[in-house]
Amino acid sequence: MSYGILSFGAYVPALRLSRGAVLEAVGWAVPGLRGLAAGERAVANWDEDTITMAVEAGRDCLAGMDGAVGHLALASTTLPFTDRSNSGLVADALVLDNHLMTEDLAGSRRAATSALARAARNQGAMLLLASDCRETRPGSNQEMLYGHGAGAVLLGEGKPIAEFLASASIHEDLVDQYRSADTDYDYALEERWVREEGYFKIVPSVIEQAAREAGIAVADIDRVVLHGSTSVARALAKRLGLAADRFSSDLMSECGDCGAAQPLVMLAHTLEQASPDQYVMVVGFGQGADAVLLRTTPALSAMKAGRGLSRYLARKRELTNYTKFLSLRNQISIDFGLRSERDNRTALSAFYRKRRDITSMLGGRCRECNTLQFPRSLVCVKCGASDTQQPESLAGLTGRVKSFTEDWLAYTPSPPYVYGNVEFPDGANIMLEFTDFAPGEVKVGDPVRLVFRIKDFDPKRNFRRYFWKPAPVMD
Repeated sequence: MSYGILSFGAYVPALRLSRGAVLEAVGWAVPGLRGLAAGERAVANWDEDTITMAVEAGRDCLAGMDGAVGHLALASTTLPFTDRSNSGLVADALVLDNHLMTEDLAGSRRAATSALARAARNQGAMLLLASDCRETRPGSNQEMLYGHGAGAVLLGEGKPIAEFLASASIHEDLVDQYRSADTDYDYALEERWVREEGYFKIVPSVIEQAAREAGIAVADIDRVVLHGSTSVARALAKRLGLAADRFSSDLMSECGDCGAAQPLVMLAHTLEQASPDQYVMVVGFGQGADAVLLRTTPALSAMKAGRGLSRYLARKRELTNYTKFLSLRNQISIDFGLRSERDNRTALSAFYRKRRDITSMLGGRCRECNTLQFPRSLVCVKCGASDTQQPESLAGLTGRVKSFTEDWLAYTPSPPYVYGNVEFPDGANIMLEFTDFAPGEVKVGDPVRLVFRIKDFDPKRNFRRYFWKPAPVMD
């Protein structure tokens, strides 16, 4: 038995905004963006946020894994709640036992790598999630560079796919960028100064310290996962005496910089491509740096299939309408008419009583006739037996579209409003709101998977509700 990474996962939203579309829309005012206009960035749909993306990365990581999770940590700089357990909500959506420790890690883009370094020293078992959904000022460099996404690693003892060898951390209050508590957007300082004073003077020392503690030379490192740009990676490679191709792709052209999640997103992508017995260095940067050295094991070969970032990168829907992007991210207020005027107050007492049904998609299976239904009820809908339903989550099941409606009159932030009947194995039949389907794409008989999403917002009380929605199945 040894300690390390037992599994990994990642998630990026299906929507991809062409950076060329951004330039076309705002280039008249900010022509300097032309140099950043290549590729595309991942964009969270209106019903996605830090929590929903963390749930998807967690599901990817836990797929096929046995054993209970006793500790869940969520790292982010964009947690939607400041006085509610965001990680607890994620734990419920992942249908984890409620006798577990949950914690929110915030305040730094290094939140995930610092937790990873801490775990390397303390060898604690946990599911570590990192997710960020940073908003950007229209026409800014960040609008071009940022992306939305989440990563996950399951840490513990057993047969790890990557063993921890050493870690190092350093704190230096070099303010490369920041976002105050009462502002929506990051403020970034001059790139050259950050590169020269930050990356080139701070990062090499933690990489060298971690390598020294593990008893290897820096030249022995096979892959470096660096939260930084390709140009920074090339310059650091020269300073460290490494070939530039040992630095993992920064994923800028595919999805963009996902903030606190970026190191785990890049790590997941790297582990998909890595071979056994390779040294992998994970580096986080921001007011200091973390370096965590791993060595992959033969168990990695069996773990890689069916998980990780590549399948999410391949599953994409192009978004070329810049105005729609702004609307989805609540940057402009479209007048959707009277149909959008409603009070979305949540009865929190009722929600508490039904919290597991709602957040964990917990239905019931009848012991007498094996019928599955949602929600649970005292009397079975098929055989009429009383008090025979055992709790069972439908979240991981594949359903089939039985009927649907594309409604262009009902309000939704991304028309049309698609809803319908979905039937699941063993009898469950539920009316649900669909997501991630393009207009005209839904067909009767289509298989669908359930995803955890925002149901709606209550702007009067700044509250958001979540529920499960049918979405296209993954290839």
